[in-house]
Amino acid sequence: MRYVQLKTVRDLLMLVASAPNVNVIQHLEYNNSHLYFIVGGTLNEIFLYFVKEQKPLGGNFITYNSYSSQIGSSEKVVHEPNVSSFPVVEIKSQDLLPEELLGRLNDL
Repeated sequence: MRYVQLKTVRDLLMLVASAPNVNVIQHLEYNNSHLYFIVGGTLNEIFLYFVKEQKPLGGNFITYNSYSSQIGSSEKVVHEPNVSSFPVVEIKSQDLLPEELLGRLNDL
């Protein structure tokens, strides 16, 4: 598995908004950090696109206003013109990301 660290949450949102087959963002708390990520790839390789935050973003949805470029969070889906709501899936336990990879991401 390869990883791609994105610069901001906005970058992750742009990737999700432009991907036809990805519409959720996954969240994993690890060693007092918060990883927000999506998994993608090809037939031969898996990619982890992620953003590492020190504080949780809050809410069950990350919202993006395509008119103002404003990013926010909400407990529910926002039904407004030009606003997209992306669900955040909270991960309780996982074996998708090996401990070795999580250790490398923790050092970034």
